[in-house]
Amino acid sequence: MRNGHEIAKLIEPGRVHRSVYTDPELFELEMERIFGRAWLFVGHESQVPHAGDYITTELGRQPVIMVRHRDGSINVLLNRCTHRGAKVINERKGNAARLTCCYHGWSFDTDGRLAAVPVPEGCAADFDKAAFGLARAPRVGEYRGFVFASLAAKGSSFEDHIGPMKRNIDDLVDRAPDGALALDAGMHRYAYNGNWKLQVENVLDSYHVPFGHASTINKQGVQFARREGDRQGATVVEAEKTQTAASWRERKSYIAGNGHGWTSNTSLDEGKRSSRAFDEYKRVLAEKVGAERAQQILTPRLHNSLIYPNMSIMGLNIHVRVIKPVAVDRTEVTIYPIRLVGAPPAMNFGNVRLLNVTHSASSFVQTDDLESFVRAQKGLRSRATDWVDISRGLGEEEADRELNATRALATHEMVVRAQYKAWLGYMREAA
Repeated sequence: MRNGHEIAKLIEPGRVHRSVYTDPELFELEMERIFGRAWLFVGHESQVPHAGDYITTELGRQPVIMVRHRDGSINVLLNRCTHRGAKVINERKGNAARLTCCYHGWSFDTDGRLAAVPVPEGCAADFDKAAFGLARAPRVGEYRGFVFASLAAKGSSFEDHIGPMKRNIDDLVDRAPDGALALDAGMHRYAYNGNWKLQVENVLDSYHVPFGHASTINKQGVQFARREGDRQGATVVEAEKTQTAASWRERKSYIAGNGHGWTSNTSLDEGKRSSRAFDEYKRVLAEKVGAERAQQILTPRLHNSLIYPNMSIMGLNIHVRVIKPVAVDRTEVTIYPIRLVGAPPAMNFGNVRLLNVTHSASSFVQTDDLESFVRAQKGLRSRATDWVDISRGLGEEEADRELNATRALATHEMVVRAQYKAWLGYMREAA
């Protein structure tokens, strides 16, 4: 087992040791020290709108249930029967008055209390049902419908953790005319053979866009490969990539501590966007919040956000992305389309349709990224060098007093370095 001093040697200014992505022992420590302690995104209140509604997920490796109780509260319960340890709920989502284990029929109320034990005659005379309720996540926090939990009884408070990112959540929720979101439009789920941090880094990596997504954003783009001998076509593609990359130079990325960050790419309404659905959305939004406030909402600066370590809020093709490590070289990602409550149905339909194009199993953008992640994991097997470079823009960061953040060009790697600062903070300290 590596100690904190040894782990500290893996992160240097502007570079990361390759073992951070490839060492199974380090991965086990991440499960314990990051995913066993950090504030992790669990779900959104709209996923459990009624009493008895539940979803199941995993925090690190531990299965949990997020369930709405009769009094309207939301509970995060460990999905393990207190009798013989079986998962109580196996379905991804559903509704139940009681949560009943299939093995021996023990049933639990939606606040976790043990409700009934079949054939109770076998229990000891002093059997205390109150001592056999489902375990709860030690700490739960919520902000504007987003529910987080920590598996550690002690640590930084939810307010300290989420505080810098509240405005990013506000930036998205305020776009809904009724001031609420709904994650009720289904999901996309995919897995790739690569380390979880590759996806976390990629969320805020603007440098890769003109190149990794050339097939999407360039007229002559070819996905992953180019035809042999097509030198003229290759020249055109390279010229377009260079031109596209230049157009990203002035865009900014920001960090705000705890590994969190965001990119600010473009506004929703630059005075050019117009369609029947979008124009109706602007009208409805202005009716609800006033014309001046509507214009502020349509000119956001906090687009693609990462709430470290396991979720992002993507503000253009609006969705929530949840990252779940499975193994050192295996990661599962879930994509939840976001519905803006109160927006015209055509507007929400358009958002979901766009997400289907960019992040479904047969989409354009997601497949580019997954190809890059898999190639990176394979490339990291090489021992020609032990280091991964993340030095772009090192030393060029500057304070943004208005946003109480640090900013840099979006094509620099400041946000990635900030993630590894947070990673090291978790990993150096034993529980």
